[in-house]
Amino acid sequence: MLRYAKQNRKLLVAGASNGRILQLLDKKFEYPNFQTISCEKYRESKRMMTTSTVIPTRAQQLEDLKSGKVFDILVVGGGATGSGTALDAASRGLSTALIERADFGNETSSRSTKLIWAGIRYIATATSALLRFKNILRPIDAMSDFVSEFKMVHGAHKERRILLENNPHLTNWVPIAVPIDKWISWPPPFGHPLFVTAPLVLPAVFKFYDGMSGFTCPSSHIMGKTRAERKFPQLANENAKYYQVFYEGQHNDARTNTYIALSAAEAGATVSNYVEMISVLKDENGKAVGVQCRDNLSGEEFEVKSKAIIFAGGPFTDSLRKIEDPSSKPAVAAAAGTHIVLPAYYCAYGLGMLDINTSDGRFLFFLPWQGKTLIGTTDRKGPVESSYGPPEEEIEWILNEAQKYLVHDTVKLRRSDVLSAWQGYRPLASDPNAEAGAPVSRDHVVSRNPQTGITFITGGKWTTYREMAEDVVDKVILSSGLEAKAGPCVTDKLPLRGGVGYNRNIPIQLVQEFGVSYEIAQHLARTYGMYAFEVCQMAKPTGKNWPKCGQVLIEGYPYLDCEVEFACKHEMVCTVKDMITLRMRLAFLDSSAADAAIPKVADLMAGALGWTGREKNKQIKEAKDLIATFGGPVPNNVMNSVHNVRDLFQSFDVDKSGFIDFGELKLCMKFLGFPFLSDEDALEAFKEIDTNSDGKICVEDFIKWWNHPKNEELRLKVDLQDKYGFSTDKLGKGAENSGAAFG
Repeated sequence: MLRYAKQNRKLLVAGASNGRILQLLDKKFEYPNFQTISCEKYRESKRMMTTSTVIPTRAQQLEDLKSGKVFDILVVGGGATGSGTALDAASRGLSTALIERADFGNETSSRSTKLIWAGIRYIATATSALLRFKNILRPIDAMSDFVSEFKMVHGAHKERRILLENNPHLTNWVPIAVPIDKWISWPPPFGHPLFVTAPLVLPAVFKFYDGMSGFTCPSSHIMGKTRAERKFPQLANENAKYYQVFYEGQHNDARTNTYIALSAAEAGATVSNYVEMISVLKDENGKAVGVQCRDNLSGEEFEVKSKAIIFAGGPFTDSLRKIEDPSSKPAVAAAAGTHIVLPAYYCAYGLGMLDINTSDGRFLFFLPWQGKTLIGTTDRKGPVESSYGPPEEEIEWILNEAQKYLVHDTVKLRRSDVLSAWQGYRPLASDPNAEAGAPVSRDHVVSRNPQTGITFITGGKWTTYREMAEDVVDKVILSSGLEAKAGPCVTDKLPLRGGVGYNRNIPIQLVQEFGVSYEIAQHLARTYGMYAFEVCQMAKPTGKNWPKCGQVLIEGYPYLDCEVEFACKHEMVCTVKDMITLRMRLAFLDSSAADAAIPKVADLMAGALGWTGREKNKQIKEAKDLIATFGGPVPNNVMNSVHNVRDLFQSFDVDKSGFIDFGELKLCMKFLGFPFLSDEDALEAFKEIDTNSDGKICVEDFIKWWNHPKNEELRLKVDLQDKYGFSTDKLGKGAENSGAAFG
């Protein structure tokens, strides 16, 4: 086994010649908490071995934080950048601590477009900016900005390659088609007249884009109209000239974030979620020497001392800086973006789409993700907040923009098809500590407060989290006198947790060895990497001929019951809401399914973590309250505009078909907080209203039932009357005779 571990260590540092890396990794494999694990059949056949690192539990991590030791570096913020910073510092040999006020990746890092993209848009915007008439008066500054933007994109290409090559268990390439329906584009993309010719030059532009990555990505190419019809029959392509296809990276952002944080713990960092900084500890000279923390689960407060402190709060960085110095100048503006998730059939299998010229000039991605269709994003400036809830007008805007590209006669994009929707905020950074006249960063910002010595990092994007971490750690090492102790950065050769020994055939091995379905095996391999074998060891028999193993958490999704237990034991999950949003992505894929899964997840977590009945009920309520903030099939504001029975009918007619079907009745009653106890109860209520027995409730049926129900005690009628207080004085808009209005 030791020989196998060393072989994989060599894979991990392939191409690296630095002795420090090998020295560090040699030490790591000697640690007593590195244990050999494999499934019994693998031990017997000796066909496969994996190396598992036992990460200290959250309780043990808290003990280390409270021990009084002085860390070299303390990172505040457990998003992608903060977790990456902790991993970078720990892998250089520095004693490192990471604290996060909620769960890892709870904010921006879990709410992205799920792309690891180098930024084709930035090339276009940089070119557009360079060619503005006003730059005739500032040619040097204009060219400097242009070169800076290109350097940023080139760096993003490098980071994209590193992330995808090191972590095939967490990432993949996704082809994205840009539809071109005219040879001259007007209004021009990016608002510059030069880009009217974009359709003519796009193939060359994307070849140049490929070249910026050294052609390490799959090659961009042109797809003709006929092939597009076969690949993407949902597209309205009667006017299409061609489709320009290019490739970007894709991942499950929250899972990647979690594994960055856990990889930092593997490297020796002390890592804890649900620990919040509430004040900064300073010496007599005003220099920061640590922070006062609060365990947000227990309420206990304690101190953590450190030689250097790094704030990595993303769009919330200014709130951390206000704790450090209430008079600090703002450094971060926030831009909100909304995404929606639709059923898989709205997107071609394995092929996405990009609209480069929406009605307001933004990019709109149309992507296959986790077995669904992900569409986004919008761009709205405003104060940052934690709520997942997206504005309804942004959901409608996305639907309207997306509908333009679908076959109108046969593929109708309905509001009721929205399975989930959420908003997230990205940071737009500036440096408040920069000298007058210093250039403004067009990427991320690293800034040190000379009074306190605290450094913050913000800005950038998901793709460049590793580069950002390397940059801030380099600067902190110099400013804090840690040069003698710190080794060089090694994260460009370091696979994240579960990546050592991974190959593309792992799903097949899981099927053959454990009898799980291939769909579930793919999900487990792409979620846990080599740790999928440990997850499968915990899986329970199904009692079926096939699949033999792996009880699903909820029908229609590949999540297993045993994943909950695994996350509790090995991934520091603390709450039901984090389990269904971040460890599993059920809330982001289908908010109704997530809501239905909450009680079962709570039962499983209660067993694994020893919760009392009171704690379990508290967890269920918190999770349900959170899920209620996500968008879903029913607009969150639709029931607030009900003034009469006709309004009520229209609110239940979610897809605006002119009638209410069985699914809509169940969905709306659940949304109102009055779910049917069973499908039988729902069917009984539906049949009473559906007087024609044709599976459809028209407005006349609904009004007739409301005024003259067969069963006055029917729970449906009682619940609706209690909520809306309708009487039978008059109908709503358009009615002439008796009906229902507010009493």
